[in-house]
Amino acid sequence: MSSTNPASGPAPARLADLAGARGRTLIHLLRTTTPMLTSGLALTLLLAFVAGAGRIVTPLTVQYALDHGLLHPHPGTADVVLRAVGVGAGATVLAAAASGWLNRRVFRRTEAALAQLRADGVARIHEISYERFARIPSADLVSRLTSDLDTVTTFVQNGGVLLLVNAAQMVIAAVLISIYSWQLALPVLAAAALLLVVMRRIQAVVGRRFSVVRERVSAMQSVIGEAIIGIAVIRSTGTERRSRAAADESIEQVAAAQRHTLVPLHTNTALGEVAISFITTFIVIAGVRWSVDNTWWEPGLELSAGELVALLLLVTFFVRPLQLLVTMLGEVQSAVAGWRRAIEVLATPSAVVAGPGARELPPGPIAVDLHGVAASYGDANVGVTANAGLAAGGGSAGGDSAANVGDVAAGDGLLALRDVTIGIDPGEHVAVVGETGSGKSTFARLLTRQLSARRGRVLLGGIPIAQVGDRSFQRRIAIVPQDPFLFDATIADNILAGVHGDTRAPEAREALDEIVDSLGLRPWIETLPDGIDTRVGVRGARLSAGERQLVALARTALVDPDLLVLDEATSGVDPATDVRVQHALDALTVGRTTISIAHRMVTAERADRILVFDDGRIVQNGRHADLVTRPGRYADLHAVWVDHTVAADHVPRPREERTEGDGDEHRESASRHTLRNDRST
Repeated sequence: MSSTNPASGPAPARLADLAGARGRTLIHLLRTTTPMLTSGLALTLLLAFVAGAGRIVTPLTVQYALDHGLLHPHPGTADVVLRAVGVGAGATVLAAAASGWLNRRVFRRTEAALAQLRADGVARIHEISYERFARIPSADLVSRLTSDLDTVTTFVQNGGVLLLVNAAQMVIAAVLISIYSWQLALPVLAAAALLLVVMRRIQAVVGRRFSVVRERVSAMQSVIGEAIIGIAVIRSTGTERRSRAAADESIEQVAAAQRHTLVPLHTNTALGEVAISFITTFIVIAGVRWSVDNTWWEPGLELSAGELVALLLLVTFFVRPLQLLVTMLGEVQSAVAGWRRAIEVLATPSAVVAGPGARELPPGPIAVDLHGVAASYGDANVGVTANAGLAAGGGSAGGDSAANVGDVAAGDGLLALRDVTIGIDPGEHVAVVGETGSGKSTFARLLTRQLSARRGRVLLGGIPIAQVGDRSFQRRIAIVPQDPFLFDATIADNILAGVHGDTRAPEAREALDEIVDSLGLRPWIETLPDGIDTRVGVRGARLSAGERQLVALARTALVDPDLLVLDEATSGVDPATDVRVQHALDALTVGRTTISIAHRMVTAERADRILVFDDGRIVQNGRHADLVTRPGRYADLHAVWVDHTVAADHVPRPREERTEGDGDEHRESASRHTLRNDRST
């Protein structure tokens, strides 16, 4: 991309950033994004209270048995002890039942909520604008919806429910301690409050550092993923050492972030141990002192032996949850950081155009009009806010939306298109040519909403492109990229991927057979091991580049678009397959508006009109017969292409080399043989 005119403005955001969000904001997001966790919260808290209270009954029964029986024996002592044991046992059984119910409830709701969060996250990723999506590493998105959310599951399984029950137990114990002796409760609660205040400050630090950990884990997954996916290139270029060094560096960054997190965690643990030791020591010394000598502090305490034992047990029930809270701070913050990163996906604005403001494209081939359009890859996702408003049903985008009209706030990149004004008639086949970086692919991305215009108007069928509803856009406009993506499925499945509806219905199979025949692909498909049910491998790796193009063209034909954009769809195709591709293209372009982006002049020669791009501008516009005889960029490009073609035809070749096309046919035959061997294996 060559251009001048630097743009200025804020760099585009990737995803919504909730790193600095306050607790109230996070609670609101929790209620809106995972309502299953917050619905029925009263019952969940009640179960936690019952489970905690059942444990607290034990000190009370011990006090009752000591004061009313064991320390003062009488004929009914056995009955007193039996009643105390019975009440304690009943409370323990009730607490166990409540705890079991609480565990099952929290586990099920958490897993259901996380499953829904993952599903909603995938759906939102499909709604994010192309511009924003292009700036986000795929591994980062995968990490947010998998390993980051796994931290929540780990927390719930390893103590989340226990922490909930212990929190209820600590509150109940604090209330009972205050009832037994408010004089002893005051310093205990003061020490606990001070510890919680310090913990909150440490929690903020730990939270930030765990966010860094999750981000570096995501980056590490990206580096390792590329090292695995690109293993063929790495081996062929001998760059294993460099790749391993990059992986080692990312791994060390994760380890460093983890170590950085341990400092506040260990500080928090040490402070917690000091506070807990102080509380326990104070209760033991002061309680015993006051129970023995009630004149030590007026008004003195009048604690019986049973009450003193119960108080000491209550302190234990108060201290243990506090200790658990201190030790689980790391897991809590890790889970919060993982959940927040997943929520950031859902908090990212949707680029879907729907609702009352969405407009339908007119029937038939689609006209294309650009008026004073400028585009840049450094711009933010202009137009997403308007689109998100439409998605929410909030009014119309209008003819003057930011994505289409007026001087949009400039980005920080360089202009890839400048002042482009052109009209393409319905049903016209236009070829777009130019040197690399001249703006051809940017032009294609504008028309398919993969890029927003910084200035000017982009109209499809007379409608501003930002106002075209997504359903209409998807059904009426299609692009065949130069490197089409194929799913790890059969050829039939990949072609039917563009069908809206049940792909297993008989009508879908009939449409599939009709498309294959109309594009002339039947002879090629019959040479494959399993015909149209041949699996293509990961990303279509078991097919040649030309064969992948054929599948992509068939998939596009099944959609039957009224505007077709071919982004160098015939580049990288071997001569043996080129005939099939050209035949398929001829059939595919009939009756629809077609824009072909290509370097090969043979594609331009077959078009109705040619647009010549140079440095982001259209410098020539006309038919091949006129432009090739007129001095200018097109004549220069065509002359270079002719010279290279003639030179290639006269290059001496070794005697054993086959005639033109034989080598490609041999490679195709070998590829099919490999497919047969793979299938038989």
